[in-house]
Amino acid sequence: MIAGPLNSEALVRKLSWNPGENVPAERILASEWLVSNGLGGYASGTVIGAVTRRYHGLLIAALPAPFGRMVMLNHLAETLRLPDGSVIDLGSEERVGVDLHLPGLQYLREFRLENGLPVWTYAANGVVIEKRVLLVHQQNSVYITYRLIEGEVVGLHLMPSMHFRRHESPVNEIVRQDYMLTAVENCYELNAGPDLPTLRLYLYGERPSLVLEGKKISEVLYRVEQSRGYEFTGVLWTPGYFRVDLRRGQPVTLVGSTEDWDTILALSPRDAYEAESERRRRLLSRAPQAAQRGVAAELVLAADQFIITPVGRAEDAARARAAGDEVRSVIAGYHWFTDWGRDTMISLEGLALATGRHAEAGWILRTFAHYVRDGLIPNMFPEGEKEGLYHTADATLWFFHALNRYVQISGDRETLRLLIPTMLDVVEHHIRGTHFGIRVDPSDGLLHQGMEGYQLTWMDAKCGETAYTPRQGKAVEINALWYHVLRLLKEDALADQVEKSFRAAFWISPFRGLADVVSMDGTKEQAIRPNQIFAVSL
Repeated sequence: MIAGPLNSEALVRKLSWNPGENVPAERILASEWLVSNGLGGYASGTVIGAVTRRYHGLLIAALPAPFGRMVMLNHLAETLRLPDGSVIDLGSEERVGVDLHLPGLQYLREFRLENGLPVWTYAANGVVIEKRVLLVHQQNSVYITYRLIEGEVVGLHLMPSMHFRRHESPVNEIVRQDYMLTAVENCYELNAGPDLPTLRLYLYGERPSLVLEGKKISEVLYRVEQSRGYEFTGVLWTPGYFRVDLRRGQPVTLVGSTEDWDTILALSPRDAYEAESERRRRLLSRAPQAAQRGVAAELVLAADQFIITPVGRAEDAARARAAGDEVRSVIAGYHWFTDWGRDTMISLEGLALATGRHAEAGWILRTFAHYVRDGLIPNMFPEGEKEGLYHTADATLWFFHALNRYVQISGDRETLRLLIPTMLDVVEHHIRGTHFGIRVDPSDGLLHQGMEGYQLTWMDAKCGETAYTPRQGKAVEINALWYHVLRLLKEDALADQVEKSFRAAFWISPFRGLADVVSMDGTKEQAIRPNQIFAVSL
């Protein structure tokens, strides 16, 4: 397996195989891809096509409450019927108690990312086929397209399989009702009762048809879940398989979507790909010139995966649009994170400002300013919920840092003017005291935080009601941020007090470093952690 360099002109990065090369299965199963849709939804899987995580699927739709992100199309088994009568299985799957079965590996010649979008090339008996996966921006729709590059007409069979569930739910979760398939001409709908969303399927191609062979695929093995100690075997269901002829110059596309039919049929596959290509070209054109090519351009496109329009917050969207704004947020990480206040503020400069997306940076800041409650911005928005959770001591302080960098880079003084009252209110709440024990110690001006059962800093590992590193007291990076906030707001008298108190409270003379946490009685926790480095920059 060869990990190829970046093609700087076309932004292509490759993984390729030589014919007959013995690529270790474990290595290929560890290679994964992901694309997102700007709503928090995504498609993700292994390069070879085997599902190994509960989060793998061709369509994980981001839906309004009470759903959240839902796995709607888990897998697509692909079979070729060649002119010589031979049958080629391009699929890969694992079953409990069965040896690892990766027939597609011997035919997969190359996997590549073109402008961040996944492309596969298969070759068998003189036939070369290309597959692409695209998620439409701001839609819960996936387009899976096949093109015949070399060879005569090929019969293509596509068998979709599914397990409707929230993406963080265990893989053995039971679907309470049987799946039901309805069809009108070439429009197919799959549902499993009124409490679950509907998956719609449409096939573009020459003489497409659906062969009904509804069945369960049991004992599917999710090996990454097994390694993490979670439930690791599940059941998928398939309605049968699509059958279509694949010719050169006549690509075949399967569309899976939770959108309504008017939205689905509004974009042909060609329209969808051209629209996404144009959108990505515009993203690169807005970036600084040095970031419009090479690895930096790849990072611009990668950053795009994390900036989202959160679904299900209709009131927030209506309020923002009435003011001429849009609601934007940042996914803290894929697969399982939602939008977190801390991660949003820390990453805003790199995701939005360094990439030339200043307008969206402003939307993000104004969105979170609206969520301020009692001097705090949300720590996170739980999956499928409208309201945020506020158990954080540092996210709000990072908000000031992000706003400062935004104003410096964008020159948008109007947003600063708009948010200054909110910022001053935040400081007042911290001085008087707000939730979770977050308050200023009047004796030294330092910020104290902590409440039993909560972890309020980024070190938030927790099991049940046990917080492993609660760090109750005066944490070093929290007070570095607090000092930074006071200087930004020209609260110099209090800032001078904090500066003097900080040196006295945190400095450890023999150690010549900073304490991680100082308790209210002055006890210094001398654990060596990276938190003290924030004092250098703030």
